Amino acid sequence: MKRLNSAIFVSLLGFAFMQTAQASGCGTNANAVNKRAEVHQESIQKYSEKYGVSADMVKAVIAVESCYNSTAVSPKGAQGLMQLIPATAERFGVDDAFNTSQNIHGGTRYLSWLMKRYDGDLYKAVAAYNAGEGAVDKYKGIPPYNETQHYVRKVLAVYNGLSGQAIALPVVNTTPRKGSNGATTATAKQVFPAGKPGRSGWQAAKAKAPHLFKH
Repeated sequence: MKRLNSAIFVSLLGFAFMQTAQASGCGTNANAVNKRAEVHQESIQKYSEKYGVSADMVKAVIAVESCYNSTAVSPKGAQGLMQLIPATAERFGVDDAFNTSQNIHGGTRYLSWLMKRYDGDLYKAVAAYNAGEGAVDKYKGIPPYNETQHYVRKVLAVYNGLSGQAIALPVVNTTPRKGSNGATTATAKQVFPAGKPGRSGWQAAKAKAPHLFKH
C-alpha cells in the first residue's frame, strides 16, 4: 500500500507539473509568440493599423489572455483569443467572439479605446483590459489585485520581447495605501523609461494616429 501511495503521489506530481507548464502559457519568448501569431497575422496587422495600436501589443495581449487558443473560455465567461466577455464583445461590435478575426477586431478596438481614455498611459490601459476601467479609476492606476498586477507585468514582458522596447515593469504590490486626500491608491510603480521609442511602441502609435488619443 505504501508503494502504491508513492506511485500515486509521483503520478499526481507529474500531472501537476504538466498543468503548471501548460498554465505558464506562451511565456515571453518572442519567437514562440510570433510563431503562434502567424496564422492571425493578417487580422492583427489590419486592426492594429486601423485603430493605431501596436501589433506587438495585440500579440502580447493574446499570448497572455489565451496563448492563441481561439476556443478558450475563462471561468468568468471571457471568450476567444483576446478573452472578450459578452458585454465587451457587444460593446465593440463583435457578434461571434470565437471568430478569430472578429475577436481580434473587438479586442484591438477596446485596447485603442482604453489608450485614448487614459491619454496614452500604457500601464492603466493594460490594467483596465484585465480589471475594467472602474477599478483603474478607483485606484488611479494599477489596482492592488494580485491577478491584475501580474497580468500587467506579463503583458509588458511579452511586449518588450516582441518590440525590443525596455518598458519598465511595474512592481507587484497588492497592499493599497491611503493618499493625502484619504483616497485609496495602488502602490505599483509606474515609470516610463527614457530614450527613443521602438518602431512599434505606443508613442509611435500615438504619433501615427493622434485622433485616437486625448489632447
